[in-house]
Amino acid sequence: SGSDHDSDTEQSSLMSRSKGNAGASEDPFYAVKDTVQNYMERINVKYERFRDVVLNTNTAINTEFKDLRKGLVKDIRTIDRQIKDLKGAVDMADRNRDKFQHISDSELAQRKQFVDSMVKEINGVKAGMESPEIRRKLEDDENKNKKVMGDNSMGAMTNIERDNTRFVQGQQQMTQEMIGQQDVALDSLGNAVDRLEGMGRTINTELREQNRLLDELDGDIDDAGEKMNFVMGKLSKLLKTKDGCQIW
Repeated sequence: SGSDHDSDTEQSSLMSRSKGNAGASEDPFYAVKDTVQNYMERINVKYERFRDVVLNTNTAINTEFKDLRKGLVKDIRTIDRQIKDLKGAVDMADRNRDKFQHISDSELAQRKQFVDSMVKEINGVKAGMESPEIRRKLEDDENKNKKVMGDNSMGAMTNIERDNTRFVQGQQQMTQEMIGQQDVALDSLGNAVDRLEGMGRTINTELREQNRLLDELDGDIDDAGEKMNFVMGKLSKLLKTKDGCQIW
């Protein structure tokens, strides 16, 4: 019916399989799966480059490092959303096996395994970016950069010139730290937006499911009402007397 179609969720559409002899290429789940795999490959390449840059260059002055980190954070957010969609679809099929009988148990197990493997892989990248080894290197680079700036008189000859130089360097350092803090704040804000988006999707899915259940309940009530009217009509005819008067 139209109401059933309107109440379909994104997760159920991902688990849909075309009828007949349709192949996996026509299954929306596999289209999203391919996208996730492509993103994961790109993230792995960037992550390897990220580690190489961090461990072998001065990250405090390396602009590629900053670009790599921002790019990785953005890609990780994207793949996190896609993996959540896939996991929601798989969980829905698992909870409602009667509605997704076209997906065999073995196929569902394979989908669960894929989602779990992607979650494990992306969590590994996240942990690697925040590992103690990486953190120590970033801190060392920052400390070395501060020391270089503090020792660099930039040709100042007098005490006043040296004081002015230190003041300028201090302001530059403060500016860099503020930019770094802003990057962290923006990352936190982005994560908060992602969480809100996830909550919104969950609420939307629940509302759609509740609407579908309400539509089914309305249909059941209508059917029950029609059956009751039919029974009452039969009962009325049965209770009529020969002279046309009803017995109540």
